[in-house]
Amino acid sequence: MTSTVLDAVLCLLLISAAVVTVTTATPREPPEEGRAADVASTLTTTTTSVNYTLTPRGETTAVGVLDRSVRFDRTSHGTLAGLLARAAVARIEVDGERLWYARDGFGRAVGRSVRGVVQPNHTRITATWRPYPESSMEGRVVVGSRPPPDRPVHAATVEVSSAFPTTRESSRRAARSRGIDGVADVVADGFVRGLFPATRTRTAAGGAPPSAALVRHRYRRVSTRLGVSRPPRLADGGVADANERLESALSDRVARDLRSTNTSATTAAEGVRLGRVRIVVRTWP
Repeated sequence: MTSTVLDAVLCLLLISAAVVTVTTATPREPPEEGRAADVASTLTTTTTSVNYTLTPRGETTAVGVLDRSVRFDRTSHGTLAGLLARAAVARIEVDGERLWYARDGFGRAVGRSVRGVVQPNHTRITATWRPYPESSMEGRVVVGSRPPPDRPVHAATVEVSSAFPTTRESSRRAARSRGIDGVADVVADGFVRGLFPATRTRTAAGGAPPSAALVRHRYRRVSTRLGVSRPPRLADGGVADANERLESALSDRVARDLRSTNTSATTAAEGVRLGRVRIVVRTWP
């Protein structure tokens, strides 16, 4: 299936490329094992394409049934680091519960691509999306096994775009004017705005099945995890209302998380990383 408006809504912002240096479409030779910086460089400069199939879990809802027999084949292109970042976002959990499972095939395809370039026997790569310290929301993907306890371990870190909005400056301003609640509102707005862009979501929700059912399925999953009622007709002005409900529930959650750390609003704002994914490479001899 070719890219459609639905892809922009259902594929976790995958149309947004990670902010890294892209050089060539030809993977370089696997770097010497034990050199974390070389592995990190390989991740940020090697580009590839991965093929996968969306696999939404079938659920009967008031807005329709997701047909397990329908295939949603996709192709995604980018640097290995960018693909790892997208895979991490695709595995977001709230209080340890996954938001969705439709992109599990994407994560597996990315893992295979990384292992094809970076030999995993002496390497462990962890990509983590965490919008702020001690967040109850997190997305993570791991490639490679844990290092042996008796081996010296070298580490290197890179950060790439999560494709969510970059909200650091907005968080700082909100902290000065409204404190913790202001920071929480900025994070919640950025998350929902990135996940459900109003115009694209409205267009996809008003389209033909199965696209419309997939959008509603995704709203239902997120609404359930955040404890809000399922939104009404999304194509008839309901998207703005649905997003406001999600933002309100998420803002309350973020504020609770931030207050639990006993940090100031200024410190909380400095810790916001909504728009970034941190990739840590660990290698050993």
